[in-house]
Amino acid sequence: MEGCDFESFPAGGQLSVARSLIKFFGDSLALVGMSSRDEPVGQWFRKEIQGTSYWFFPVCRRNVSAKKPFIPARLTFYLGLQRYRRRILSLGCRYALTQAPEVLLPVSRWGLESLCYMFPGVENPLRISRYRLARKLCPLFDRLLFSALDRVSVILACADENAIGRFVASSKGRIARERIVQVPTCVDLAEFRPVSIQESRARLGIPCNSSVFVTSGRIGRFKGWELLLDAFAVFQRKFPDSLLIFVGDGEDRPLVEAAIAARELGSRVKITGFERPSEVSCYLNAADVVLFGSLAEGWSVAMLEALACGKPIVSTPVSGVNEMIIPRKNGFVVQTRDPAEYANAMESALTLRDVEGFSTAIADRFSLTRLGERLGRLWSPLDVGSVQADPMDMSVSDSLPESKAVPTIATAPEFAKQP
Repeated sequence: MEGCDFESFPAGGQLSVARSLIKFFGDSLALVGMSSRDEPVGQWFRKEIQGTSYWFFPVCRRNVSAKKPFIPARLTFYLGLQRYRRRILSLGCRYALTQAPEVLLPVSRWGLESLCYMFPGVENPLRISRYRLARKLCPLFDRLLFSALDRVSVILACADENAIGRFVASSKGRIARERIVQVPTCVDLAEFRPVSIQESRARLGIPCNSSVFVTSGRIGRFKGWELLLDAFAVFQRKFPDSLLIFVGDGEDRPLVEAAIAARELGSRVKITGFERPSEVSCYLNAADVVLFGSLAEGWSVAMLEALACGKPIVSTPVSGVNEMIIPRKNGFVVQTRDPAEYANAMESALTLRDVEGFSTAIADRFSLTRLGERLGRLWSPLDVGSVQADPMDMSVSDSLPESKAVPTIATAPEFAKQP
């Protein structure tokens, strides 16, 4: 259950993980989301996604746009879930998985047999909200979230140990550390893989003799676009033929465009807008270096996608970065937000050798297959009895506290006929 269309909107890490999970588990899943096209709202119907037909229930419709909607999208989705609760439950599903707090808050009270919540990052999402009023509601949101988590069977967190520790401390004893299972996020290695830089640039019309930097994801203030522009301006004075490409869109796009003009970088910086995963992969493969300047992140899906394409990365010190970047091997972690220091790291990243092997080996540890199998072990409704332990699995523990274990279920839930 996610506030997305499970295809391409709204772009971001949560959509990428949702797409990956439905690809791995297939039609054993039914999908509750939102529609971005002319589809029926408020009823179950069959929908084909990535070549597989699913039961799909959109609770609302949103136009594909980077503009901030008048009513927050999270609130719209929350209200849609409340409105269509009976119709959603009429399909007969007894278990639910979500990454979205706006889903968790109502659904935790629906009386399901088992609910799995996967934190896409343990930061309070209202702290980086596009709405000023929402940011003032952070304390209330925390209280509601901790209460909802009491009714969750399995809590997973795509975050590093430091971030999880801070979250547990903020709960003031409401959430025990033992209840949270640390899991990395995942990347679909069939979709993101190394392709010749020459081939990728030819497809996109990018000059082969330029230094090309790419950053991907939502264009919002918390993604640190100002740092990237300032650092690129420093770099570009020394290397005037260089290019910076923002792959994505977001509410801050007008601000970024104004900042590009103010720095007189109009001919050297491009914003692509929303792109499908295949195009994102192409842009990543066309890059010399991939950049991230975020103020806060969960375990970055976009960073894993860059690694899967064999690229070096320059990043700020966000959650999970120490698991994905080996300094001076496949990138650099810049501890400050000094544009000159960041620009120096960009230049150094261009000189790294044998990066592809380091980056793809790291990405392989976080493959979709590994995470899908791991979820089957951690949450029994996804365990169809065919998953075997992987001796090369990710290093974080698979154990769950006995008090929160859920009954073993041999098969995925069977769906009732369409209501």
